[in-house]
Amino acid sequence: MLTDAGFELVCNDTGRKLSREEQKDMISGCFAIITGTEPYDADMLSVCGDCKVITRLGVGLDNYDLKTMKEMEIKVGVIANNNAVAEFTLTLILAAMKNITRYTEGVRSGNWQRYPMFELSGKTVGLVGFGRIGKRVAHLLRGFDVKILTYALGLQPNEAAENGAEEVSFETLLEKSDIISLHLPASADTYHMFDRSVFDRMKPGAYFINTSRGALVDEAALYEALSNGHLSGAGLDVFEREPTDPSNPLFTLPNVVLSPHSAAMTYESNYNAGITCARSILNVLNGGEPVYPVI
Repeated sequence: MLTDAGFELVCNDTGRKLSREEQKDMISGCFAIITGTEPYDADMLSVCGDCKVITRLGVGLDNYDLKTMKEMEIKVGVIANNNAVAEFTLTLILAAMKNITRYTEGVRSGNWQRYPMFELSGKTVGLVGFGRIGKRVAHLLRGFDVKILTYALGLQPNEAAENGAEEVSFETLLEKSDIISLHLPASADTYHMFDRSVFDRMKPGAYFINTSRGALVDEAALYEALSNGHLSGAGLDVFEREPTDPSNPLFTLPNVVLSPHSAAMTYESNYNAGITCARSILNVLNGGEPVYPVI
């Protein structure tokens, strides 16, 4: 799509993240940039005077200086991976409640022990954040006969109800939810949003799921809540530090399901993400906006 429109593509084919100087050399003079998790701060953007659009091959923007991008009149877009992440969220919920990690390790080692399990049906699920991913999770949960609560800023009147959820306060969500799933971006306001005081206020025996960003969670506090039995289990796709340190205490707990920030990495999501990035660039080339505009 892009080469047919006359673009020359310059790609990072090194198999590693570029150094800052390498990244600057690569993006200098570009009309458009398709980005990953590498930094785009004011210093990096200083070589982007010719850039008209930056599109993220993902949805997280914690590596972007949006203020500087706006000042430079660079249009910014993201992709939609909401179905892939929502399906993976549901997978982590079920895997945690059904003790899949314990069963897998046990059967492989010849241990035929059975563990307590719970049914999702009839439970209350709290969704913290209710954007495209949160709404898709709510949609997928409808078949499980659950009650869905959501806490999210900036919702329009009836937006939660129209998507099968009840909008509640943060305190109510913590107290009433049997499962809590995070769907918020990382920012200064959400850093360690889930700390010891928040975990203490969660319903005893609840499950905690995070497919958003690791920075939202104080991992030491989560470890304490899981190891002392206050929480029954967790499903984690993201961590405070990635790639993760193998000595992370969370990895020692049998009631935690783990994955390497891979919720969005389906074939379908990757294919559609590439198409969306290309369409966003072509839209801006023709005077329009990215498919999923941010600024």
